[in-house]
Amino acid sequence: MSEPEVFTQKETKRLIGLISGIEDEEDQNFQRALKFTWSNFKFHSFLDVDSHKVERSINGIYEKLMVHSDVSKAGSWRRLTAEFLNSPLPNTEGTKTDAHYGILSLLLLLSGCPSNTEFTERPRLKEAEPEDSFDWGKYLMEGEDVDIGPFPDTPEWSEDESEEDDSQQPISREDSGIQLDRTPQEDQDNGKAVPPDARAWLERHVVTPYWVAHAPRFPHSLHLHSNLLNVWDQHLYNTDPLYLPEEKAFVTETQVIRETLWLFSGVKRHFIFQHHEGKVSVRNDVVVTHLTSDCLRSVLENIAAYGQAVCRLQSFIDEVTGYSSDPGPPGSSSRKGSDPPFRTYQAFVWALNKYFTSFKQELTTIEKELVCNDETVTLFGVLERLSPHLAQIKVLHKVFCTGVAEVPPATTNVVRASHLLNTLYKAIIEYDSVGEASEQTVALLFSLWTETVRPYLEIVDEWIVHGHLFDPAKEFIIQRNKDVPVNHRDFWHATYTLYSVSETVENEEKLSDAASGSSGGEQGCSNRQLTMVSFLKPVLKQIIMAGKSMQLLKNLHSKEAEQCWFADADRKSLYTLFLESVQSRLCSQDESPMDCTAAQQATKRSLIRMQSIISQHLEMDDMHDPLLAINFARLYLEQSDFLERFSGEDFIVDRSSQSVTCQSFELTLRSCLYPHIERRYIECCGNLMKTLKKDYKLLEYLQAMRNYFLLEAGDTMYDFYTAIFDKVQEKESWQQPSFLNVQLQEAVGQRNLEDSSRLSVLLETLDHTKKKHPVNNLEVLTLSYKVPWPVDIVISSECQKIYNQVFLLLLQIKWAKYSLDTLRFSGKNVTKKLEEAGAEEMNAKEPLNQQIHRMCLLRVKLMHFVNSLHNYIMTRILHSTGLEFQHQVQEAKDLDQLIKIHYRYLATIHDRCLLREKVSFVKEAIMKVLNLVLIFSDRWQAGAWKIESIDKMESDFKNCHMFLVTILNKAVCRGSFPHLESLALSLMAGFEQC
Repeated sequence: MSEPEVFTQKETKRLIGLISGIEDEEDQNFQRALKFTWSNFKFHSFLDVDSHKVERSINGIYEKLMVHSDVSKAGSWRRLTAEFLNSPLPNTEGTKTDAHYGILSLLLLLSGCPSNTEFTERPRLKEAEPEDSFDWGKYLMEGEDVDIGPFPDTPEWSEDESEEDDSQQPISREDSGIQLDRTPQEDQDNGKAVPPDARAWLERHVVTPYWVAHAPRFPHSLHLHSNLLNVWDQHLYNTDPLYLPEEKAFVTETQVIRETLWLFSGVKRHFIFQHHEGKVSVRNDVVVTHLTSDCLRSVLENIAAYGQAVCRLQSFIDEVTGYSSDPGPPGSSSRKGSDPPFRTYQAFVWALNKYFTSFKQELTTIEKELVCNDETVTLFGVLERLSPHLAQIKVLHKVFCTGVAEVPPATTNVVRASHLLNTLYKAIIEYDSVGEASEQTVALLFSLWTETVRPYLEIVDEWIVHGHLFDPAKEFIIQRNKDVPVNHRDFWHATYTLYSVSETVENEEKLSDAASGSSGGEQGCSNRQLTMVSFLKPVLKQIIMAGKSMQLLKNLHSKEAEQCWFADADRKSLYTLFLESVQSRLCSQDESPMDCTAAQQATKRSLIRMQSIISQHLEMDDMHDPLLAINFARLYLEQSDFLERFSGEDFIVDRSSQSVTCQSFELTLRSCLYPHIERRYIECCGNLMKTLKKDYKLLEYLQAMRNYFLLEAGDTMYDFYTAIFDKVQEKESWQQPSFLNVQLQEAVGQRNLEDSSRLSVLLETLDHTKKKHPVNNLEVLTLSYKVPWPVDIVISSECQKIYNQVFLLLLQIKWAKYSLDTLRFSGKNVTKKLEEAGAEEMNAKEPLNQQIHRMCLLRVKLMHFVNSLHNYIMTRILHSTGLEFQHQVQEAKDLDQLIKIHYRYLATIHDRCLLREKVSFVKEAIMKVLNLVLIFSDRWQAGAWKIESIDKMESDFKNCHMFLVTILNKAVCRGSFPHLESLALSLMAGFEQC
């Protein structure tokens, strides 16, 4: 056995001992494990490690640690992995080999959760290389005669000393071409030895201490331009007898430039500029020799204004980052003694800090050139060079003041975050509308917005991908109501709250989405502009629906949800997809020079054509403004279909509508952000609908509600309600829960055993305050169907109340119809009446046979009325509306849409069954007729009719019949209730025959 194999076998035994805990190598289990492991090591072929995958894992862990604010741990991780990959391994040549990546891959697989592990890097002492104490000089000079001269103790000459002497010579430089920045001692001390006190030497030789009182004057040129201040003072002294020269502090232009650069760098201690309570002012006594005091002051006050903006922004950065001079990424630090700022502010500060880092690099470059170069540098040249940065700082300060500083201190985080994002959004739209003149400003604001919006997009991504709304600081406009669990029937309606911010009143509005996902702005008053995060408005409903659907799917543990999770394992975040889409959109605009030339020519031709078209339209309104036509053409040229639409004859320009505006920033959002949210919405909501229909039998439960409550299962429910009607006719008690539930179970059990276990009958107490009629006896009857979760989100208890109202109406109509259908012309009652006819016929106003004939005619009229009403309800309303409802359910894209369809269906049948409070008088007339039917049937069965009672029933029926025909005809003629036309025609036909 070779030496590597011996080593491998030894290490294998150690591995088995550590894992299994078996120390005896002769143990049978130990030997089995050894054979198994050794055969795998010796004969099993493993795939080569994927170095790119390992690099992605390393970068992913680094990014995760940075997100979790473990900056020190992230730095150690990045440094140690890089050192390992660049270090040689035993028996391996080179760096970053497969062996390196294999070891890292093994460690990554064995690791748990790096972000939750406490780690403190231990210092590693490198072995010091042994010093070579061998005297090579003596060894090499052995046997040589060397003449060391008369002074053997003199040190050897070295070229380094000459270079050091040269470096200590003062740098000769002109300040601005007008005066020299050189101290008087420089000419006197040239060639002298350096004094022992280095600090005193520096204080004397670096710069004149102009910041102290009665500072010594510096020499300067006697040219007129270099003495303009003296000339002006002399002029004032000669012309104004009251002029009194004041004590002045003379500085050079170089010193002014340096303090300007320091001010822009965020330094707060100056001589020329003074800080007081957050404001930057200029000293009154500072002058330069070649400018008048007023001229210098006007320039310095302008500089101080920019410096104050820089200081305010820098103070905000320091405040958010915990007074750190080098802030890390958002969330990397927090202030002591208070809660850390929410993530939107951290992201905004991180973006500001990135900008100021580049700005300070530019300031450092200018200062180096000022110190090292001999060229003339003037204050005007420096300000001219910094003018693009100063313009950008002005914009940033304006955004900061509007979006951050002006917000009241007690404002909640959701209002702060929304207001800041809205401010940036509006600023981009405002500057983008200017055109080419503000391209740099738009680019700056867009980069700032992109960094600031990152926490919002991460919250959205976490919600719509993983079903978890992670917002510890409560800065997102949608908040989770933790009092309602996911498996509660009110989850869809009461779990999330949508916050809306009033920009005019600066207060907070809470609006429940009520399962609609609509923004609360539509529900506000007309004089208050309710806004939220503007860029999310077009897709806010999709975000809410996708987030709630994903959370519900996650709790259902469905196969579709598992497939989504597996697909999302390697999925990029929403923020990353947005940035890649933006980058792709920008790259697609970078064409070759030939393509650019052709595109420019085509654009020019289109612009000329558009200008001519718009000029014609402007002339129609007596407006002759060619410049306005050009700008309109530029504005609308980006819309591909605008040229065709605008050149058409029927096109009307709506200047008040925002639909024709076309901003590039809004186009970027519509093409780079919204499609990703839309795709996720379609995927999540589609999977939820599929799960509810397939695994939880949503459609079957909806059909069951219609079968039993709306009596669509006629044969099944017929056995149930006829048993009740028979009991009523036989004058037996039927209001017994046991009897009703037994009848219901027997009737439904023949159709569906599962439904029979879910369906039950409840008896409620009858309201005795109302006038009691026979038809009202059924109002104590209520059906109850146990709907499981999550189907009860759609079929709620409120929905069952509406179903029960319709069920009661149908039951009352069925009772009236059944009572008339079961009447017979022969029987004991008629016989009894005929036997008593001999004694009463002489005193009767009308013969008995004629009375019986009138009763039969009245029965036919009542039957026509009841059958017309029955056919209208069962066919025209329930059947046709049910078919439309089934089609809409199949087309529903999300659960919210399905809930709305179900509510709309119930509202439709509730309205068309005349159960609405607005048409209660019509229902009362129908109830009078139904009650008349029951009284008629009862008297027919008892044989106890009289001529007066027949007259009264005929009169009551005629009045109700005529009232209903009149009301329904008027409603049909007005077009208010087109569905009542068939009922009106049927009742009118019966009324004419009366």
